[in-house]
Amino acid sequence: MNVPWYYFILYVVIGSLLLFLFDKFSIIKSKPLRYFIVIFVYTFICWVVFDLIFTPK
Repeated sequence: MNVPWYYFILYVVIGSLLLFLFDKFSIIKSKPLRYFIVIFVYTFICWVVFDLIFTPK
């Protein structure tokens, strides 16, 4: 996978903000379940966006 280094920085920063928001508003009560869902869904969304938009055709 040949991605620029700043994609990883963006991935971590946006993921951290999402986890912070989910923690602050306690959208899902169980903390381990909240982390699992946010990380899994966010990673899946990033893979889809990267594959559809940023990969060369």
